[in-house]
Order: sequence, then structure tokens, then C-alpha cells
Amino acid sequence: MNKPNAVVLHFRNVTELSEADLSKILSIRNEPPVRNNMYTSHQIGVEEHKSWVDGIRSSPDRKFFSVEHEGNIVGAAGLSAINFTHKRADWAFYISEAFHGRGIGSALEQQFLDLVFSTFDIEKLNCEVIEFNEKVIAMHERFGFQREGFRRDHVIRDDRKYGVVLMGITKAEWETRK
Repeated sequence: MNKPNAVVLHFRNVTELSEADLSKILSIRNEPPVRNNMYTSHQIGVEEHKSWVDGIRSSPDRKFFSVEHEGNIVGAAGLSAINFTHKRADWAFYISEAFHGRGIGSALEQQFLDLVFSTFDIEKLNCEVIEFNEKVIAMHERFGFQREGFRRDHVIRDDRKYGVVLMGITKAEWETRK
């Protein structure tokens, strides 16, 4: 399934990022297509962003990385709810609209899963995708994620309720697919 990808990405931990890099991530977080697929879709202010970054830096159960391609920050990926006892975590990512259609999403998924399963003591990755984000659901399935559940009426947007697809992949499943 996973063939060598011409798109080479670099991941830098949030602790290594300059203020300019963190501002770039805030800018990407505030792009309408990115916000539309997050649980909260409001415009994120500087203070809220700084508080979010500080929370990541101080929390042992969260890891966050810039995603870089050819010297540009093109997105971000992170782990949350890292459970060291049960060796599992949730993950999420986003990519700037300016870099859509270049194979970066697929490269990100492949390379980030490789990073997580080879670097951290994690045996299972979970994610949640709002039901209308069908492209990302399909991409996760192409990489071996399985649908594990559905949370009905879980997110409200413009007075409309949407469900969330729960997905997961184990390290063993990932290693088999590689």
C-alpha cells in the first residue's frame, strides 16, 4: 500500500518553533477550510493561540509538530490524550489550503504514522472526523484506519448538528500495510 513518496516532510516539535513559526501555524489554523473541519470553527485570536501552545508545551500527554515541506510550514500534526498505560493516543492534522493537491496530505499521513509508531511507545492511534469531511475519512481508510464508531449530533455548526466518525489503527496493522 505505502509506496515511497516523492514528497518529503519534516516535523518539528512545537518546543523548537520560533514566534514567527507559531504565527504561521496560527494563520493556517485560521484558514476557513481548516477551521471548517475542526470542532471549533471560530477565528482564533493571538492570546487563545498562545494559551493553546503553552498547554501543549506543559502537558506530557500532548505532542504537536509543524509540518514542513521545502522550507515552508505547510501544516501541523499532533497527538493528544496520550495514554502511557494503554499505549494509545488521538491524532489530528491540518494542511494550508495553499498546499492542497500536491500529495502532502497522503505524505503527511504516511510519514507521521511512521514517526509515531517508531518513536513513541504507542500501539494504537485514534482520530475523529466530522462526517462531512469525506475526503479525510476516505484517506484514513486508504491508510488502514478502520471505522470504530459514530457519535451522533456531536458537533453543531450554524445551528445544524453533525456526527463524528471514530477511526483507529494499531501499530501491528500499520506495520503489516507498510
